[in-house]
Amino acid sequence: MSDYLLSAGHVIAVLRKAAGLTQRQLATRAHVSLSLLSKVEVGDRPASHALLAACARALRVPVERLNGQPYSETRHDERVHRDVDALRTVLRCYDLPDDVAPRPLAELAADVRTLARLRSSASYSKLATRLPALLPELIAAGHHGRPADVEQANGLLVATYHAAHTLTYRLGYPDLAESIEHKLLYAAERTSDPLAGGLAQWARAQSFQSAGDYAHGLRLMATARDQLDDQLQVRKPTSGVLVVCGSLHLRSVTLASRAGDADLTRDHLAAARELADRLRGFDQVQYGLTFGHANTTTHEVAGHVELGDGGAAIAAAQRWRPSRQMPRTRRGHHHIDLARARLIHGDRTGALTELQQAKRIAPQQTRHHPMVRETTAVLVGLHRRSNPDLVSYADWLGLAS
Repeated sequence: MSDYLLSAGHVIAVLRKAAGLTQRQLATRAHVSLSLLSKVEVGDRPASHALLAACARALRVPVERLNGQPYSETRHDERVHRDVDALRTVLRCYDLPDDVAPRPLAELAADVRTLARLRSSASYSKLATRLPALLPELIAAGHHGRPADVEQANGLLVATYHAAHTLTYRLGYPDLAESIEHKLLYAAERTSDPLAGGLAQWARAQSFQSAGDYAHGLRLMATARDQLDDQLQVRKPTSGVLVVCGSLHLRSVTLASRAGDADLTRDHLAAARELADRLRGFDQVQYGLTFGHANTTTHEVAGHVELGDGGAAIAAAQRWRPSRQMPRTRRGHHHIDLARARLIHGDRTGALTELQQAKRIAPQQTRHHPMVRETTAVLVGLHRRSNPDLVSYADWLGLAS
């Protein structure tokens, strides 16, 4: 099984040697365990998000250099990457509306709802095709007309930028995703809806998270929660308030666990569970964010994985009870994290089973997820004999050299 691309650990080793650093020197500069770095470099252990970010900073390269994004070489998704160029052109004009006559807001709103469904199902090809055509109309509507219409149009822009942010981040264009974060905030500020601002800050935290700047990401989430505190403290806050505030805590779970802070991770999980109790029933989707007990458990599982405790992640997953309405993106992500947990726990067969389940639920998300490729590459390296199912999966990812 040697005809496959190398794991991120092998890339780290090559760049480390090119920089004239020993493993110990890189571990010191990156503030990571020498033992862990050694295992990652030889392919015995998959690189975590936190380790990738730390090594990228120490080697002075973008994280994408280590994980190989964007994965434009895959035969399945060539068109979606071409559509990103069209989207990039439209996004430059976020405050310069073209001289177009947008359709009525009701028609635009129907299109935005379609985008939201495509986002939640990880239908990236369809999403990339529709976004460049819809955005100019929304931008024009958000700058002209009656104040009430302008405000509504900007609310639609918030949802559309959120979809564009998810698309570009998942496809491996972090610089473009970061630029969209600022446009999302710009549109949110042109509404009178503080929850739109909460969504914008939630999305903005992605850049800090991806760069491994967890301290600033946590500060941003704390500020965003403070700005919504008045709405949360009323006797019966709306479900939208509970979903957005709960999602801010879940983002903090991710940031804290990647920072290696187990206590802070538990604190934010406890706060999220308290809000989920108040929400009652199954998880809800508001403002494009999913929140409730099932997604809180999903983040608990991921938090244990980031903290390196595969056994705790597998145990926590036993409590996972998603509804059928839970978005494919969240259900697929849960199985991706479980695959990582099972590999940490030494269960290679279970890890592949979880990866296959993620593929069935959300194929495009799975194919473009760095941790899927990293986990698969390590599995390939660990198998001394050919495993037909694993070979087929690696080929589907485009890992064949």
